[in-house]
Amino acid sequence: MNFNIMPVKISEISPDREGQTVSVEGKITDIYKTSGPLVFRIFDGSEIRAVVFNPIVDFYSLKLGDFVRFYGTLSVRRENVELQISRFERLNEEELNLIKQNIDAMFLDKIKRDAQDFLVTSEVYKKMEDEFLLAMSSIKKAVLQERMIIIRHHNDCDGITAGISLEKAISSYVEKEKKKDCKIFRKPCAAPYYDLEDALKDIDLYFSFSKKKPLLIITDNGSTDSDLQGILRAKVYDFEIGVIDHHPPTKKDDGEYIIDEYVSFHINPHIYSGDSNLCTGMLVHELSRMIDAEIDNYAIHLPALAGIGDKSKGSEMDQYLEISPFKRDELEKIKLTLDHESYYLRRFSNNSYIEDIMMLGDKDRGNKLISYIFDEIEKKRSSQWNLIKQHLDIKNLADNFDLITIDIEKFIFRGEFPSPGRTLGFIHNKYIWDNEINEDERAIISLGIAEDYIVFRATNKAKAIGFDLNDIIKQLKDLYLEEVQGGGHPGAGTIRFVPFLKDEVKRTSFEYIGKILKKN
Repeated sequence: MNFNIMPVKISEISPDREGQTVSVEGKITDIYKTSGPLVFRIFDGSEIRAVVFNPIVDFYSLKLGDFVRFYGTLSVRRENVELQISRFERLNEEELNLIKQNIDAMFLDKIKRDAQDFLVTSEVYKKMEDEFLLAMSSIKKAVLQERMIIIRHHNDCDGITAGISLEKAISSYVEKEKKKDCKIFRKPCAAPYYDLEDALKDIDLYFSFSKKKPLLIITDNGSTDSDLQGILRAKVYDFEIGVIDHHPPTKKDDGEYIIDEYVSFHINPHIYSGDSNLCTGMLVHELSRMIDAEIDNYAIHLPALAGIGDKSKGSEMDQYLEISPFKRDELEKIKLTLDHESYYLRRFSNNSYIEDIMMLGDKDRGNKLISYIFDEIEKKRSSQWNLIKQHLDIKNLADNFDLITIDIEKFIFRGEFPSPGRTLGFIHNKYIWDNEINEDERAIISLGIAEDYIVFRATNKAKAIGFDLNDIIKQLKDLYLEEVQGGGHPGAGTIRFVPFLKDEVKRTSFEYIGKILKKN
């Protein structure tokens, strides 16, 4: 055999080259022993199966992630080309660096060619383009290498929309590439962050289903210091991690974002002079259609649905609503139904049922479910409001500035819909609707107070004059470290604390609101 033969790119190998002697070089992405040969997969931007019969001891020194040059003869097995290895060489440092650069360049070039233009016109999207391409690259590499992919998402309309969209796009790509060993798991997060319990479950999942480095994609969570303990545990087990989120990301003292050293990609509009109005479901749908353009044929309403879920405003939201085949009032009903059912499905990921409600599956079944469940929710809300409205503490602190408080635990069933956050959201919105208030013109801050948590809602005007829930959380964490947790958007979220600190958290929250009042 001539071992001086120049290496060929795997993408250039085809069945008509059967019998040719070639060399390929790249990264080992899989190794396993069969009853016959020792099997490798080698990746240079594309991937090929390489086998060696009766391997000498040296072959067993090779590990996942090694960069090598394989020499051998091309053969066709079950319509797929494979390389029958005769010999291998480890790449020296110069060759290794070069092949790494070539792999990245080739794959990124292919990614750019495959990528779709954004669905809507957006200056923020333009700034984020490279990060989208990076995310697309990580996901497609994971599929081609047949690694396990875990999709984590917040268990609300925005998060579920993002999770479902990404799952369907990746599944389609898996099918097209015939990478049946690439397992995809979609899991909801009950907490508004990637918490310790989520991480431990994902690590257990890794041990149960995979020997390869998994890809964990966290959506509608992931950008804050509350996510860090879960992310750090996953990194100990060499998870590749990507984050797609629209919550304000936490910065370190040096100005860098706290999670960035642990993740392969971090898509968040706040990093690019955007805001939370570009919600996660919108971001993920744009990424999903880059992975599988066909998703637009049946899921083009999902970005608007996600925006409805998170009360998004702005040019992008207007464009997504224009594109959606469902009108705003129809999307509102889907959103509310999804909120209700996902509350009870929070420990499961029943795709068919959820997809019917999201109008991705059986449309007739979906319409029947939405009609029945929406009526049921309206009855619940009406009954709840008739009781709650008599017990609201409403204070007019100044012209165009109201503070609403309620002992939220007294008006909900634990473990039943609506949750404290959704109950307070309804109270907050009901007050605005019934009084015909323009939330851009009047500051209204609502607090639902319990023994170990406070949920918050604030109007756009309140945020405009300085209210930011995350500022309160930071103050409390600086004082009490792990005894206080929480997060969310500037105008919507939760503070959790040990019951002993209830009075202190209330005092800090009211003092913070008082300072805003004085400034304005």
